[in-house]
Amino acid sequence: MFPTMKVQNERLQGVVATVKEHINYYEAVVNPVSIKFYFFDSDNPDFDRQFDELRKKIVPEGFIPFVVKDAEHYVEVSIRPDEKYKSNNVNVILLILTLASTIYVGSIYARSFVRPGTYAELYSLWYGFIFFSLPLMLILGIHETAHYVVARRYKVNASLPFFIPFPYEIGTFGAFVSLRDPMPNRKAMAEIGAAGPIAGFLVALPLLFLAQYLEKIYRPVGHYIPFILNYPLIYRLFGIVEPINKPLFPMVFAVWVGMFATALNLIPTGQLDGGHIARGILGKKAYIVSYLFLGFLFYLTIAYDYLGWLFLALFVIFMGLVHPPALNDYEKIRPLDIAIGIFSLVMFILTFTALPIKPP
Repeated sequence: MFPTMKVQNERLQGVVATVKEHINYYEAVVNPVSIKFYFFDSDNPDFDRQFDELRKKIVPEGFIPFVVKDAEHYVEVSIRPDEKYKSNNVNVILLILTLASTIYVGSIYARSFVRPGTYAELYSLWYGFIFFSLPLMLILGIHETAHYVVARRYKVNASLPFFIPFPYEIGTFGAFVSLRDPMPNRKAMAEIGAAGPIAGFLVALPLLFLAQYLEKIYRPVGHYIPFILNYPLIYRLFGIVEPINKPLFPMVFAVWVGMFATALNLIPTGQLDGGHIARGILGKKAYIVSYLFLGFLFYLTIAYDYLGWLFLALFVIFMGLVHPPALNDYEKIRPLDIAIGIFSLVMFILTFTALPIKPP
C-alpha cells in the first residue's frame, strides 16, 4: 500500500504517479523544493533497475531524482531549473572555424615540405589540411563523438561536440561535449568518461604508423624548427625515434597532439575524463586521487618550469575539484568497468609526457 498523498501541482501529481510505478515507498514528505519518497530495500529487490527506469521517465519531464541511503533510505525528486541551450548552428560555426585555424597552423609547419614556387602557398594549405588538420580533427572528433554515443546509450542528454579554434601552435584548444543531464550511476560515469579517450587513442594508434610512413616519403626542403617535442612512452614501446634536428612533419605533430590530448583528458582529477572515471570506479574516495593529482600538476609546473601544467591545475580548480556524485551513487560497478579503468590508466602512462614541448 502506498500512503495517501495530496499534491496540488499537476506536474508533481504526475511525478508521484510515476514514482509509484517504480518505487515501493512507505512515506512521502513534501517540502517547498522537493518530494522525498522513503523506502525499504526489502520492498525493492531490484532497486537499481527500478530507479533507472524512473530516471529515464522523469528527467526529460524536468525533474531530478536522487538516491540517499543513510539512516533512512529515500529518493528525493526536485524540480529541475529551466536551462536554455545554444542551437546546433554554434557547433557548425565552431567546427568550420577550428578547421580553418588548424589548416592555417598546419600550413605553417608544411612550408618546410613544400618547394618554393608559384603555387607554394596553396600546396602549404593543402598539406596543412591533409597532414595536420584532418588527422587531428579526426582524433578529436572521434573522441567527443564517443562521449556523445555512450551518453545517449545511457539516456543522458548530451550536446554535439563543440570545437574550440585557436590559430596558434596547434590550431585548437580541443573540443568538448556538454552533458545536459546528471550522471545516472557510477557505471555510466566511468563508461562515458572513458569512451572518449579510448576511442581517440584507438584512432591515433594506426595514424601514428601512417605518419611515420609518410614522413619518410615527404622530405623537408626547409629548416623551420618551431620547437622540439618530447615523445611519450608509446613511441619508445614501438621503437619510434623522431629526429630533433629536422623540421617537424605536420602529421607526426598532429598525432602527437592527439596522444598528448589523451593523456591530459585521463588525468584523474576534477571534471576531466579521468575524473569521471575515477569517481565512477572509486566512488566517494575519488577525491583523494583528485587532490593528489592536483598536487602532481603543481609539482610538474615547478620541476619542469612548464606553465601549461599550472594553467591546467587552475582550470581544474575553476571547474570543480571534487566530482559530484551520480544520481544513484550506490549502484555497484561491474568487473568490466574496473577493466576499463585499468586500461585507461595504461593509456595515461603510455601517452603522458612531463615536459611536452621545449625550445629548439
